[in-house]
Amino acid sequence: MRKSIDTSIIMSPAKNRQNILQLIRDRELNDHIRTKYALKSNLNYKCISKLGLLTQLEGHQGCVNCLQWNENGSTLASASDDYQVILWDPFLQKVKTTIKTLHRGNIFSVKFIPCCNDDIVATGAGDWSSHTYNVTTGKQLNSCICSQGRIKRLAVANDAPSVYWCASEDGCISQHDMRMSHECPNDKSKTTLVTIYGNSGKKIEAKCLDINQLRTEQLAVGANDQYVRLYDRRMIQSLSSFGVQSLSDHVLEYDGNNAALSKVNNALQYFVPGHIHSNDNETIPKKQKSYVITYLTFSPDGQELLVNYGGEYVYLYNLVNRADNAFFNIPKAMKVPRENGEGSSTDLIDDPAPVPHLTLPDKVVQLKLKANYLFEKEDYTAAINLYNEAISIHKSSVLFSNRAAAFIKRKWHGDFYAALKDCVTALELEPNHMKAHFRLAVCLFELDKLKDSKMYLDQFTKKYPSYKTSAAYKCLYSDLLNAQSNSKDKLDGKKSLETSDSTTNVLDALHVERAQKITFEKYFRNQAMDYHRRYYGHCNTSTDIKEANFFGSQNQFIVAGSDDGLFFIWEKNTENNLHILKGDSSIVNCVQPHPSEFLLATSGIDNEVKLWSPLPDDVDNPCIIEHYNTTATLNQRRMTADPFEVILRNMRRTATEGPGSIDLATIRDQYGIDPLSDDFSECRMS
Repeated sequence: MRKSIDTSIIMSPAKNRQNILQLIRDRELNDHIRTKYALKSNLNYKCISKLGLLTQLEGHQGCVNCLQWNENGSTLASASDDYQVILWDPFLQKVKTTIKTLHRGNIFSVKFIPCCNDDIVATGAGDWSSHTYNVTTGKQLNSCICSQGRIKRLAVANDAPSVYWCASEDGCISQHDMRMSHECPNDKSKTTLVTIYGNSGKKIEAKCLDINQLRTEQLAVGANDQYVRLYDRRMIQSLSSFGVQSLSDHVLEYDGNNAALSKVNNALQYFVPGHIHSNDNETIPKKQKSYVITYLTFSPDGQELLVNYGGEYVYLYNLVNRADNAFFNIPKAMKVPRENGEGSSTDLIDDPAPVPHLTLPDKVVQLKLKANYLFEKEDYTAAINLYNEAISIHKSSVLFSNRAAAFIKRKWHGDFYAALKDCVTALELEPNHMKAHFRLAVCLFELDKLKDSKMYLDQFTKKYPSYKTSAAYKCLYSDLLNAQSNSKDKLDGKKSLETSDSTTNVLDALHVERAQKITFEKYFRNQAMDYHRRYYGHCNTSTDIKEANFFGSQNQFIVAGSDDGLFFIWEKNTENNLHILKGDSSIVNCVQPHPSEFLLATSGIDNEVKLWSPLPDDVDNPCIIEHYNTTATLNQRRMTADPFEVILRNMRRTATEGPGSIDLATIRDQYGIDPLSDDFSECRMS
């Protein structure tokens, strides 16, 4: 049911066409109308394209690590390495007040405590403590030093006055109620809400957290691994009381029929991009890259979760229509039963009749033709952008299959898994889509799923025997045989190491509590859901406080900072980049949109807070970065570079570094003959 406050701005079509003056007048009389008008009238693509630097707020003497708007957007709080919190009037562009905190470490988070008339702020810092301060007097109200690690992020709930939550690097999520007495460090167990453990059963650093403001029982946590943990705060105790050992028989799969498991699944859910999910059932564990979640936030409507990964991209998880891991969806799309998790090649159609493509809308046809042309010109990123736009208008198997081909050819980090997701979707829409089937086998090979790749390639030749003589098939088949041979050699070496280290394994097994935590983690990781969308082009490797946020009246944009001093704006639904701006001399960490106006606050390594707003048409915008492909490609190289190399590059980097200094040839991976080469013309673009 629509809320009563909305009815005041509902107008008949005739009144809506009358003029905008009435609405402008009404918004001056009603705050709700003012807010809705500001959002709906301002946030559009024209304003995004004109976004530029409005002003710089100067006052800090160190890096500005965190920004926070109050609820109505009249005040912006910033905190810094200088141990100060400054409250700004963003419209008068001046300091309202300065709080000289008692912290002795860099402040990483600041929050307004709800329902206190914006008169109390909470801070968390690198000195292992969290404080609260009275804004008017600047006096400290209370302090907690229970944490055994840096406090990296705070969270509040709009229906919980006097309460705030902390994520700290000792692995603990703590809850603090200002109304309750507390003695540090003896009462740490009273404030600890949950402790985060990794796959080894040991505590890992908690880096960020957020509360869903529309369902405040939901608490999302990011830590020093790739898994987002979504808790129901009302049921956290049920996790600790649940018999962990009883999970051991259900580690691999949960079918929803077990009441006890259903309860524990409602209390905790995991989310992870499928290509960086740790597969515990792999015969030879692939060396895992270290991941860290630097920021996460719920969408204003509470239905989505946006997550910024260090060393990775920004991912969007849909909390209502959750996505299964693409590897699990392949058998459904191929209509092939699974045997022991590996699959079966039974029930194949010997002579499948091709399914004709459905007629596409004219606009989609034009986008597809342009994208195909760009693909042929090897401008794969531009082609992908057009396929994204076409798919947002009309979902078709040919569009998903073509986009998969572009991902495969581009070969950026995460592209093969994105291509796999597209192949699965194409096959769900059209089970006999030949090109999607072949590209599926290619993706599985590139993702080191050798057994599955071989199985689906064999199916491909049974369904389409004429292609067994093609160069692409021969190339992929040869690569598979070589890879499987190398895999067998590695397996033999691994078995030898396991035999010689059996004593250590026996000793580890004696640690029952740790073994239970490992079982617990293994269960929930195997239930992890996949991402819905991803946003790339930026780089997040140098800091662990880099943010990403929703932007727009309908949350239609995504914004995030980058290690190259830029910040990026994407369209949420198409994943396409819309705008890149220079926001810092070194690194942009914080990006906080105003709650109602078209105003964005950013900060980073520089001492200033920057405010961004649309510029007039006749004003030049020197902060715009025009070359998205070049910038994104360079950031791909930064992400995959050795950390020491990144440090040296950052030390050498100067303000004169430009796109012309980039050697694009060194960025492209070399795979020999491409499975989608010109020799296999039938399996190229549709």
